Amino acid sequence: MGLCDHMKRCIAKDGNDIRQTEDNVQEVATIHLKNSASPKSLFNYPDASEDKKMQSNQSQPSTNMDGSLHDIQQTQHQKKYLKVRIIEKDNDFVAETFSTAQPATTTDQNQKRIQWSSPVEFLLTCIGYSVGLGNVWRFPYLCYTNGGGAFLIPYSLMILTIGMPLLFMEYSFGQYFGIGSLSIFKQVCPLFQGIGIGYSILNGLVGIYYNVIIAMSIYYMFSSFSSTLPWSHCNNTWNTEFCDDKKILIYKYAILLQTVPGLIQTLLDSTAQQRMLSLMGETSENDISNLGHVRWALCLCLLLSWVLVALFVSQGIKSSGKVSYFTATFPYIMLTVLVVLGATLEGAGQGLWFFIWPKWYKLADPEVWFRAATQLFYSLNLAWGGMITMSSYNVREHNCYRDAIVINIVSFATSMYAGLAVFSVIGHMAHESHQSIENVVKSGPGLAFIAYPHALSLMPIPQLWSVLFFFMLFLLGIGSQMVCVETIMTGIMDTWRFLVVKWQYRIAVITIVCLIGFLLGIPCTAQGGMYVLQLMDQYSAGFCVLVIAIVECLVINWIYGDKKMSSHVKNMLGTKLNPFMRICWKFISPFLILVILIFSLTKYKGVTYAEKTYPLWAELAGWLMTLASNLPIIVVAIFIFINAKGSTLREKWTSATQAQVDEDSSERRHKESIYLNLKRDIGRETTMFSCDINDDVMLGPTEDATS
Repeated sequence: MGLCDHMKRCIAKDGNDIRQTEDNVQEVATIHLKNSASPKSLFNYPDASEDKKMQSNQSQPSTNMDGSLHDIQQTQHQKKYLKVRIIEKDNDFVAETFSTAQPATTTDQNQKRIQWSSPVEFLLTCIGYSVGLGNVWRFPYLCYTNGGGAFLIPYSLMILTIGMPLLFMEYSFGQYFGIGSLSIFKQVCPLFQGIGIGYSILNGLVGIYYNVIIAMSIYYMFSSFSSTLPWSHCNNTWNTEFCDDKKILIYKYAILLQTVPGLIQTLLDSTAQQRMLSLMGETSENDISNLGHVRWALCLCLLLSWVLVALFVSQGIKSSGKVSYFTATFPYIMLTVLVVLGATLEGAGQGLWFFIWPKWYKLADPEVWFRAATQLFYSLNLAWGGMITMSSYNVREHNCYRDAIVINIVSFATSMYAGLAVFSVIGHMAHESHQSIENVVKSGPGLAFIAYPHALSLMPIPQLWSVLFFFMLFLLGIGSQMVCVETIMTGIMDTWRFLVVKWQYRIAVITIVCLIGFLLGIPCTAQGGMYVLQLMDQYSAGFCVLVIAIVECLVINWIYGDKKMSSHVKNMLGTKLNPFMRICWKFISPFLILVILIFSLTKYKGVTYAEKTYPLWAELAGWLMTLASNLPIIVVAIFIFINAKGSTLREKWTSATQAQVDEDSSERRHKESIYLNLKRDIGRETTMFSCDINDDVMLGPTEDATS
């Protein structure tokens, strides 16, 4: 029997005796709070018939519920509400009741940290976050060039040693403490609270240019509604001198005659690529030093994308969780359509064969293993703070281990599925041009905005397939962008808790954040904006993420302690941590990430775009973006260490690395989650009951867990 049922029986039994009712409910509530193992055990939700009957009783005061409900509902024509207040007494929590004419206010509820409405929303949001544009335009190309089917062996091993362990570590870390990524290290290890600042800067930089890619998807999607696709001819007013319809005729004759080696690929590049670049307004004169004027159509699309992001995260996980039902699932419908469409095309089999046929000799190449590790690392968005933030809204008993497995499998399966859609169409394109796959396939934005759209333009009803393709890219991008922005928002709300009091404050903050992101993204919408975008893509989320990941592993498992984390996992899930998982957390994963970082630095090459090398000042600007998310870790650590208590280095180290949470803090948060569920449950079952939570309840890490 749930607590609400007990409260109803108390009222039915005591009739008009309000004081006796309060005493009985207080006793029952306290017993439930002490004995409940989980929030679910507190309640027995009524079925639909009981709920309707209850509502009927409320609307008819003269009708009894168990004989005397109306006596409490109406006293001198005034409703009485029974409040349950959870207070701290003698270092424990007890329930206290009192009657009032007013229910608990929503303002009190908003001051407490919200939780996911459903575990499904958390899972879908994380799927939308991890499954992004890279799964479509990067993984298929990497799989093909690094051994085809053989590439799956190193990729699977990296999932077992890096992907699964680190994702589970971040999930359990955020879920246990219930704090966003910006504030969590301040509680766990104050010396390295700069990691949280690094997370926020990283998400801010990536969010700026990532939304530009989303805007490009919107721009191309709108352009696809024209009667003739703009990139299929050169009759547009914005076409440059490099776009020439005569090349189409030469291109067709070259296909038939196949006389000049390389002519087909040269013409393919000059027709498809120049039209796409012309559509974006780019000319041969543009580069990083000469961006040209702003393409206002693309700029408006950027504004639209930021407005949509602001709307989707306006209510935090309450709104973004609902949006994820669509953004995380609909792309699979469109991928399926593209897979089926591609399978019916001539040459599709050749493309698929090149994609999955294993080249076993590639396994001896260390770069193949390096590519597998880096792709997995960035695909799951590890060490970005987003996964920690999302899991911080879970109830403590949530099975985050299961979710970590599901996310890894879904991300991997989606990448393979996208490969089928991409290479079936690329195979058709190669077949039509009588070229090999090597001369047709591309990676990165060139695949998404040049090669693949060009292939779609050769099909029947090209407008339909183009709209579906670019809409899919939009959804894949917006799912990741929402979490990036929500990570920043959660950090702000956790730090300045007064912003949680009124929803208008959150709207004001999200408006400012999105407005800043829009203004900083405008240079990427210029004619030479792709030069800025490529620079930000290579430096803002490159080496710096690997550095953050290494520090994250060291702080959590070596300073805070893997034994504590293992104990936390047992408290949350009820089972011991897998020994292999613990070894990965402490040794294998950080070591492999360090190897990846060193290998990346040895393979470093300056960024180029359109065969143009960036000047020195641009390279320096790129490295500043890299250091922007890493320097706070060092600077804050030095500041904290200097000001730490103690006269010796050892004492200062101990003081600076001492966790700011007591041993019972998680248990307190666990009970707090019960109270929040209690309040929500009572408020939903009947307007007769209310529940209020004393602000003094929240101790330890929950002082920062208020968003």
